[in-house]
Amino acid sequence: MNVSTSQASPWMTTDQAAVYLGMSPKTLAVWRCKGKGPRYHVLQDRLVRYHRKDLDGHVLASPGGGTPNVGI
Repeated sequence: MNVSTSQASPWMTTDQAAVYLGMSPKTLAVWRCKGKGPRYHVLQDRLVRYHRKDLDGHVLASPGGGTPNVGI
């Protein structure tokens, strides 16, 4: 995800959220199945979206929380 995209909308797909957090999209999918990880929203029964504030909050609440890997 580039900086202009990240500033355009606070909503991210699973792939975008994974890049933002510096992890695999599969990890986010597993967390969703287990009821763990950052808050997410399901639109139209299938579209999963993450809000930047929810991702940031999850990082800060995690042990050793810091800032997401923006721009990596």
